[in-house]
Parts: sequence; C-alpha cells; structure tokens
Amino acid sequence: MTHEHDLKLLEQAKAALRRGDRMLSRRIAQHLISKNPDDIEGWLLLGGLSSPKASLAYLKKAEEIDPNDPRVQQALVWARGRLGSAEETQKIDLERTREIRLFQPPPIPSFKLPPPVTVQTQSPVWIGTLAIILMVVLFFFGMDLLPSGIVRAAEKAGPIRQEEFFKPSLTPTITNTPTPTHTPTSTPTSTPTATPTFTPTPTLVPTQVPQTHPIPNVGDAEKWIDIDLSSQMLYAYEGDTIVRSSLVSTGTYLHPTPVGQYAVWIKLRYTDMSGPGYYLPDVPYTMYFYQGYGIHGTYWHDNFGTPMSHGCVNMRTEEAGWLFNWAYVGILVNVHE
Repeated sequence: MTHEHDLKLLEQAKAALRRGDRMLSRRIAQHLISKNPDDIEGWLLLGGLSSPKASLAYLKKAEEIDPNDPRVQQALVWARGRLGSAEETQKIDLERTREIRLFQPPPIPSFKLPPPVTVQTQSPVWIGTLAIILMVVLFFFGMDLLPSGIVRAAEKAGPIRQEEFFKPSLTPTITNTPTPTHTPTSTPTSTPTATPTFTPTPTLVPTQVPQTHPIPNVGDAEKWIDIDLSSQMLYAYEGDTIVRSSLVSTGTYLHPTPVGQYAVWIKLRYTDMSGPGYYLPDVPYTMYFYQGYGIHGTYWHDNFGTPMSHGCVNMRTEEAGWLFNWAYVGILVNVHE
C-alpha cells in the first residue's frame, strides 16, 4: 500500500466522520493502523472516535510515535478533560438513579362512602280500604262507570295474544343464563399460563456462556457491546474482557433485529416508542444504534430470553440503566447470530 493511498483513505475517513458515519471512519482508521502501526494520523482519528478511557490510550500511543507533535499534545489535553467530565457525569447519573429507586410516592388515602339511607314509607290504612272499595264497584258495575272514550279504545284494541304476553318474561332468562357459566371458566385458564413463562427467567442468567464468534478489531481498553441473538444474551466488553452480561429479548422472526456492526448514535434517558399496534410512553435508558433500532429498558414484560420485540433489544430496566451509564455515543454494537 502506497503512502498516497493511505492519504486517500484518511480523507475518506474524515469525510465519513463529517457525514456522521462514525463506524466507517473507525474501520478505516483501524485498517490504517493494522497496515502501519506508526501512522500517527490513524491513532489521532481513533482517539477522537472512542470512549474517554480508550481515547486517552490511543492518544498516548500517538505520543510515543511523535511526542513533539502539537496536535498530539492538544488532543491529550482534550482527552484528559473529557475523561474527568465523563467520570463526574457518571457519578451524577448513578446518584440520580439511586434517588429514583429510593423515591416512593406517599400512599393515596382511601375514602369509604357512607351506606345509603333507605326511607321506608307506609301507606295509610284508609288508602288500601278505598282501593278495595273501588275494585268492588268496578266489578259489579263494569264499563258503565268508565268514560265512553276509554271503553271504545279498549274494544278496538282486542284481546292480548298469548305469545306477546309471555315474550317479555322469556327474554331476560335467556340472556342471563350463559353469563355465570362462562365467567368462572375463563378466569382460571388465563392465570396459570402467564406464571410459568416468568418463573424460569432468573435461572437462565448465570448459566449462559458466550458463543464462539470473532471479536471485532478493538483496542485493549476500548468498550463495546456484543449481542448474541442465538442465546439472547448481551455482553459488555472492555477489550476482550467481559465486564457484565445480561439476558435480553430481541426481535421475532416477523420483526428481526438487524445483524452487523453499528454504533450508538444517540442516548435518551426517556423516550416514547410507537408502531403498528403498540404505543410505549417513557421507555427508559434508550440507546439507538441503527435507525429506529435500539437497546432500552423494559417495563411491559419480564419474559427475557425469548424473542418478543419489534427489533429492539429489551433489557431489564436496572441492567439497561447500568449499560446506559457505562456506554457512550459512538460505542461499537456488534450484533450476530
């Protein structure tokens, strides 16, 4: 590879960085260093693309090559200040997370309404006696005492048919009969099916072992995230060392999680998510790594270890909070089967 070709690759890396394609710029810089470890430009570029801790390590390698280069000294000052602010921010975020966990809203007082007051009225005796007298009079004298208009209307109406008379009494008995029989049968069948799916979840975490797969070209202290779709596991790496592992739920076969190497392009403490058939407000600790696909906390299910999402990587909220504070914008996300 000629020096002229290296310069062209370096320009392509800078152009990709200006477009916001940090992953392509990182790959070009790693390619330059693998071919020429004394390429100070590649080390400087990696220092600007990495986490605060890894950035300082890359820039120290550039300092070993040329300690008098003013760009290297300026970059080191920037990296040390960035590392200090990142550590301070992480302390603040952890303290806020503790405050959220410790906060418990006061209980809502319950109020009981007084029982309704029932008023019983008794009809006087003389009203009942008067009604009996009227019934006797009507029985003996018939229609002669009623107004003529009422008599004619009654004659035109005709007799009441038997089916019309009994129809109102049959309707409530038919509609009310199935109601008590279906209600108890549906209740017990739904409860046992939900409980067995949640009970095996905690036992899967310590038994998971990372699958054999090639590790990306990263630095010794560089942070990166590995997502194994076959075992439904997420691993937080520093170099080639796993610092934490989590059981996750990725996309189903209808909505698969994209496979490849990506970089986190934004971090959001809370965000709303919506799509066909769902709306999820205030999704915590979201880190988008490719278009609308992200890693985030989950409060709507606890069935981790089973693909359930629309393509995102679902984590337990407390574990997603740790990853959110540990990771940074631009961190490598390696997704594979």
